[in-house]
Amino acid sequence: MQISVVLCTRNRAEQLRCTLESATRMRIPDGLAWELVLVDNGSTDHTSDVVADFEGRLPIRRVVELTPGLSNARNCGVAAARGDYICWTDDDVVIDANWLVAYAEAFARHPEATVFGGVIEPVFEREPPQWWFSNRSWLGNIYAARDFGAEEIELTAASQRLPFGANFAVRQQEQLEALYDPELGVGPMHKRLGEETAVVLVLLEGRKGYWVPGARVKHLIPEKRLGLGYVADYYRALGESWAHLSQRDGANMLGASIPAGGRRIKGMPVWLMRKAAVAWAKSAGARLHLASEAWLKPWTDFQYLVGALNYCRNNAR
Repeated sequence: MQISVVLCTRNRAEQLRCTLESATRMRIPDGLAWELVLVDNGSTDHTSDVVADFEGRLPIRRVVELTPGLSNARNCGVAAARGDYICWTDDDVVIDANWLVAYAEAFARHPEATVFGGVIEPVFEREPPQWWFSNRSWLGNIYAARDFGAEEIELTAASQRLPFGANFAVRQQEQLEALYDPELGVGPMHKRLGEETAVVLVLLEGRKGYWVPGARVKHLIPEKRLGLGYVADYYRALGESWAHLSQRDGANMLGASIPAGGRRIKGMPVWLMRKAAVAWAKSAGARLHLASEAWLKPWTDFQYLVGALNYCRNNAR
């Protein structure tokens, strides 16, 4: 068995250095052949110099994908990977020393399975604000938090147990048949989300997936992501993703579709505008008198709907 660790990056040289440094501390099972494929998505900083610093310390191979966009970079990594399995991670994590061992053991234990996922633990540069602690049970997705417990369990769409992009693995045979959608994933033309979730949902149709609790990474969250502005950006991107998939596919992984008919103003459905106004009013009213547990959820609903409305306006036919 051979494993390809694939990591995509763009203009995050020093952040990448931290991730690669943690990779040098991984324990490698005896006899395991593995490689680290670094997909450089058109970096203009000193990323290439950082990669060169780790040659000889890691079995690293840099490939370049000049077409910007995370899905394009992921698909380049799939094409470049030589392993039987791909272990995906990001350029802003610290990889646990047992990460590769845990995945290799899971692959051997479950040769019938296609998808695997592990723990993502957010680590904050400074202490998060109080509204984060008060709402962390549902805000964790913003920072890619993922933990389904200490026991191995099946990953299924029905149970909403799905891995996130910073820490998951796919058997290469099936990965080649389910590539990443360039219309999803962060890129210069849009900030849509969910490219890996869309692939995982396809791969789990009629196939097995497993949670691997020993495969852990720490996701480093910089101070600039700890404000409400970042939360707003996340939910607007999620709303844009929903509207895009609704227009293209109808009902989708983010919920029911936006009907094609009905009254619109500059391409924006009036019913969606009303829904956004109600969410804003609920948030504004609650924020005057109540704690964040009361106002933050309708406020994020409002941001989600704004993202969807912006997409409808910008793509009016």
